[in-house]
Parts: sequence; C-alpha cells; structure tokens
Amino acid sequence: MVSSKLCRVMCLLLAVLLIIGICHCQISYSPSKRFEEIMSWKRAAYSADIKAAELHEFIKLMAEYKKLGFDKDIDVSSLDVMPEEALNWYQRLWFRHHYWDANRFFYVQQRVIYILQALDIHRDAQATLDLLQDREDELSSQMCDLQKKRIKATDIPAKEMLLISTKEQELRELLK
Repeated sequence: MVSSKLCRVMCLLLAVLLIIGICHCQISYSPSKRFEEIMSWKRAAYSADIKAAELHEFIKLMAEYKKLGFDKDIDVSSLDVMPEEALNWYQRLWFRHHYWDANRFFYVQQRVIYILQALDIHRDAQATLDLLQDREDELSSQMCDLQKKRIKATDIPAKEMLLISTKEQELRELLK
C-alpha cells in the first residue's frame, strides 16, 4: 500500500518536472536575465533615427536623471571612452533598473541636441532666404545658395525633425 502511494507521488512529481522542462517554465525570477532579454529586444530595434516611443521614454527618464543630479557628473561630449564606462556603480544600476542602455541614452541625448541646433540653423537660413527672395543681384544669389547649403548640410530625416520639433520646448527646457 505504501509503495503504490509512493509510486504515484513519484510519477506525479516526474510528470510535473517533465512539464516544467518542456515548457521552459521558470521556477525563480532572475532580474539579470530579464534585463538582458529586454535589452536584447531594445538593441535589436536601435537605429540611427530616434523613434517616437524612444523619445517619450527618454523625456521621462531624463527628467528623473536630472532630478537625481546625474547630469552634473558627466559631460558626454568630452569623453574619450563610451559613456557607460565613465559611470559610477550607482548610475549603472539606475540605468539597469530602468531597462536602458546608458550608451543609447547618451546617444539619444546628443542626437536631440544636434537636431535642436539643426532646427535653429534651418529657421535662421529660411529667414535669410525670405529676406533675400525679392533681390536679384549676384551677392544675394550667392547668399541664397549658401543658405540652401546650410539647410542641406544638417541632413536629418524629415520625420525625425518633425518629431523633435513637436516636443521642442519641452526638450529645450529639459536639456538646459
């Protein structure tokens, strides 16, 4: 009688373990593994252009980043190494907690700053073109060509320029 109960329990236990093994069920939660999975998905979606969802996340994260005073610790534009290598352990944990790649965070930051500067260049060049449109002398023509070259030199996709321009005031305030 005992051996038949023991046999049933052992078979049931073996069946449960087999199901767990087949389904790849996790018995314990590994935050490190979860972070790596999420980051691999995010890294696969990275591109040179900033997407709307990524910008939205960046804005929320940057506000918290500045509130903690991290922006005073590091100047990315003057680093000789990748930004992640210049962070202290607390900042690295902070990025892991928020499921963000520190290098991508700073890439987005620098890209937004560049696009904001490009918006200023576009507006300035367009204002100059508007002033010169009625003039037909050689100097005005050269100046118009120069302004058109300035606009073309930034080479930013229109979709990304529009995305940044819709949130321009918020971004300028955030990146002061």
